[in-house]
Amino acid sequence: MQLWQYYRILRKYQLLILIGTVICVGTVGLFAYLSPSRWEASTTILDKSMKGKDISLFAQQYMQSALDPRFRMSSIGTLITSRTVLERSAETLWRLNITADPVEILRTLDVTPVEDSGLIRIRVESDSPKTAKATTDVVTAEFIRFYNELNSSNAYSTRDFIKKNLPRAKDQLSKTQEALRKFEESDNAIMLPSQTQLHLQEMSQYQTALSGQDVAAKQAAARVQGLEKQLKDTPGIRVASTVIASNPVWQSLQSELMQREIDMQTMLKDRTPEHPDVKALAKRIDETQKRMQQVGSSILNSTTKAADPTHDAMFQQYVGSMIDNASANAAKSAIQAQVANLGNELNTLPKKEMKLAQLTLDAESAKNTYVLLAQKMDEATLKVQESKNDSDIQVVDQSVVLPVSNRGVLKILLALILSPILCGGIAFLLEYLDNTIKTPKDAEKLLGIPVFGAIPFAKSHMLSDSKVPASLGISYDMLSTNLDLDKPALHGNSILVASSEPNVGRSVTAANLAIKMASDGMSVILVDSDLRMPVQHALFGVENDKGLTNVLAGQLPLKDAFIKTSNPDLRLLTSGPLPGNPIRLLRSESMAKLVNEIGDLADIVIFDSPSGIVFADSVLLASLIKNVLVVYAAGSVPRGTEAEFASQLQRVDANVLGSVLNGVEPKISHGSYHFRNAYKDFMPNGKSKAALTASSAGQIQADAKGKDNGTDGSRGNLS
Repeated sequence: MQLWQYYRILRKYQLLILIGTVICVGTVGLFAYLSPSRWEASTTILDKSMKGKDISLFAQQYMQSALDPRFRMSSIGTLITSRTVLERSAETLWRLNITADPVEILRTLDVTPVEDSGLIRIRVESDSPKTAKATTDVVTAEFIRFYNELNSSNAYSTRDFIKKNLPRAKDQLSKTQEALRKFEESDNAIMLPSQTQLHLQEMSQYQTALSGQDVAAKQAAARVQGLEKQLKDTPGIRVASTVIASNPVWQSLQSELMQREIDMQTMLKDRTPEHPDVKALAKRIDETQKRMQQVGSSILNSTTKAADPTHDAMFQQYVGSMIDNASANAAKSAIQAQVANLGNELNTLPKKEMKLAQLTLDAESAKNTYVLLAQKMDEATLKVQESKNDSDIQVVDQSVVLPVSNRGVLKILLALILSPILCGGIAFLLEYLDNTIKTPKDAEKLLGIPVFGAIPFAKSHMLSDSKVPASLGISYDMLSTNLDLDKPALHGNSILVASSEPNVGRSVTAANLAIKMASDGMSVILVDSDLRMPVQHALFGVENDKGLTNVLAGQLPLKDAFIKTSNPDLRLLTSGPLPGNPIRLLRSESMAKLVNEIGDLADIVIFDSPSGIVFADSVLLASLIKNVLVVYAAGSVPRGTEAEFASQLQRVDANVLGSVLNGVEPKISHGSYHFRNAYKDFMPNGKSKAALTASSAGQIQADAKGKDNGTDGSRGNLS
C-alpha cells in the first residue's frame, strides 16, 4: 500500500478518528477527575541477620550459609504477604473498628526489598489516610510477631506445656507428702533400716531421671503436633531466582588452552618452531581454539527450585523434635527397666516397711518432678523473653502517610498520543474489512471490462445545472473521449446505458453523457426506454404525455415524438405513457424497426433502461442495440448480480463496450483530485467553470460549421 493510500484512508475516516480521540481523552480525563484521593503509608524494616556471615531465616542454624541473600529477602517478602499474617492483620484491624479483608489488604500491599541492604519497604494504599497508616502498622507488627513465633516455637511450646503440667505436679506433691505424714503419725510407724534408705535414694534418683525424660518426650510430642499443623499451611517448594553461570565446557577448554600455551613457551626454550613436537603442540592449540569458538562463552540461564525457608525451618524443627521425642522415650524405657528391678527388691521387705518405703519414694519423686518443672518453667520463660527482646527484624522508619498522585496529566497526555493511533488502527481495520467497490481498478477486477469513466460524487449531478462542479464535466469528457476512441468496435451508432442493480445513477449517467456529447458538437438523441420507472422527463423538466410507447403503438410518427432541449443538438424521446406489458412492446417489430431507423437521425443515440437483474427489458434491448455501456455505483458491496447480468448479455451476443463507475469519492478519483489541485485557477474570473465549458463548446461548434460552409462539421465523429 502506497503512502497516498494511507493518507486517503486517514482522510476518509478523519471524523471517526477525531471523535474517537475526543471520547478517549474525555473519558480518561473524567476518570482522573472523579477518581477518589488515594493515600499511601510506608514503613521500613531491617533484617539484622543480613549483617552476619550465616544467612538464617530463623533462630535455627541449619546449613543456610550458601543461600542467596536475594532469595532470603524474597522469602521474607513472601512471609509478609502470607495468609497467616494477613488474617491476623484483618482481625486486629477489625478490633480497631477498621473493616479490612485479607484479599483487599494483599491487593493494596506492596513489599519491596532493597537489594544488598537488608531493608524492606512495606507500602499500603487506601482511600483514607487513617486506614492506610493503621494497615501498615498492623501488618508490620503482625509480621514481626509471626516471625518471632517461628523463631521461638520451641520456647513457646515448652513454656505452654510446662505451664499446663506444673499445677498437676504441685498437687501430686501435696498428696504424696500428706499420705507420708499420715502414715508416719500412725501408731504403727516404724523406722526404715539404713540399707533400705540407701536403696530408696537410688530409686528416687531413677524416678527423677524418669520424670525428666517423660517431660522431655511430652515436650517434643507437643512441638511435633504444632509443627505438623504449620507445615500443612506452608508451601514446601518454590522457584528460586534464575541461576546464571558461565558455560562449563568453554571454561574447561580455556583451562586446557592456557596449559598448552604454557607448555609451548617451555618447549620453545630448547627447541625450534620447526621441531615436530612443537608443531604437534601448535596443532593441538589451534584445535582447542576452534572448539572454543564453536562452543562459545555463552551464559547458561537455568531456573532452579529450592525449599522455601519458612517451610525448611519448620521441617528442621519438626525433625529435631521427633528425634528428641524418640531419644526421650528410649531413655525413659531404659530407666523404667532399672526402676522395675529396684522395685522387685523392695517387694522382699516386710509389709509395713514396704508401705513406708513406697510412700517415701512417691513423695521424693513428686518433689523432684515439681522442682524440675519449676526450673524448666523459669528457663522457658527466659527463652521466650529473649526471643521477644532479641528479634532479627527491627522497624527502622515509622509509618509515614503521603498523598498518591493519580497522574491525571500523564494519563491525558498518553491518551492524546495513543488514542489517535488506536482510532487510526480501527480505521485501517474498517478499510481492510470494507469489500465495497471504490476505485476503477476494483470495478475492472469485478466486471472484467475496462472502465471508461470514473464519475465523482457531487451534490449537483446534472451538467445542465449551473452549480455543477467543473470536475464532473471533466469526467464526462473522459467518458465521451473513450467512447469516441472505441468507435471501431461499435455496431452502429446506438448505445444502451444499462446496469445490473437499480439506484446506481444509470439514468443520470445517460442524460449527462447525452448533454456532454451534444455540447461537443454531435447530434444526439436520448431515448428513455425505461418503461418501468422513467425519469428522463423529470431530469430535463418536460412533460411525458407522449413518447416511445406512442411511437411503438403506431399512434405517433417518430419525428413528431422528439422533444427539443436547451441544446439544439440534443433531442429527447421520453418513455410516454407507461404500458401494462412493457415486454410486449419492446419485443415487437415496431421496436426493432425504431432501433434501425433512429440511428439515421443523429450522430449518436443513447438508450436508457431499467435494472437488468430485476427486469428482462435491458437484455431484450441489448439484443437489439448490441452496444452496451454498464454503470456501476462506487461504494456498493458486490452481490454477484454483476456476473449474472454479464452472463445474460453474453447470451444475447451483446457488445459490452466498457463500464462507468458512478459516485466515486473526489479524493479517490485521480482526475478529479489533480484537476482540483492543479487546474482550479485556469479559468478567467467572473465565469463559472460550467458556463465557461458550455460557452467554449458553443463557440467551437459555430467555428466548425462556418469553416464547412454551412455543413455539420461535427457529424461523423461517432457515425
